[in-house]
Amino acid sequence: MQKYQAIQQILPSRLRESLRDLADAVFVNQRSSRHIMRASGPIVDEEYACGRWDYLKNLEEMSRYALIGGYCEYGGDVSSLLDLGCGSGVLRHWLGRLGKIEYVGVDLSKVAIETAKQEWTDGSTAFIAMDVATYVPVRKFDIIVFNEVLYYFDRPGEILRRFEGFLEQNGRFIISLWDGPESRLAWRRLRGSVSVIDEVQTRHSSGVSWRIRFCGPRSLNQ
Repeated sequence: MQKYQAIQQILPSRLRESLRDLADAVFVNQRSSRHIMRASGPIVDEEYACGRWDYLKNLEEMSRYALIGGYCEYGGDVSSLLDLGCGSGVLRHWLGRLGKIEYVGVDLSKVAIETAKQEWTDGSTAFIAMDVATYVPVRKFDIIVFNEVLYYFDRPGEILRRFEGFLEQNGRFIISLWDGPESRLAWRRLRGSVSVIDEVQTRHSSGVSWRIRFCGPRSLNQ
């Protein structure tokens, strides 16, 4: 009887989760206001070339980048950072308070990466044009940032678990996801792959909002 009652308590919540997943998955197939789609190198290159992503430097994005930068500073000495989905290197501007760090930015767009390379020429900053799904780092990092990129993958949890092996001891993930159906679906699919230490929601007056999560690897859950 106790087992039956426990199942009754669990089943409705799981059904609700499934219904939310289904609703968000249906919406994902429609064009959203943030223009999220499964990434294609040529298409993203064209969008960067025509200025489609210039808005990332606008005021409405400031709080998101500031929060990511703040989480990067938290915990003391950070000497290395991997920025996955770096675009043209906007986040790099927000990391000045970390001092000299070894920074690597990875993005699918060759156009964005070339723009970043022209701006950042110091020896401790590197940009790589590559699909995050196939990129293999050559070292470990204190911080790995997933900057508005995980909703592009059908199995975002697998992406996270693969990069877990490239965190230094006591290393942390920072995950930024805008508040939309694609992101909510991605988070439900990956949340068992990390341990959330802290999270913040920020909202701009335009109505766009984000959740930025400071996370440890899933081993912290054990």
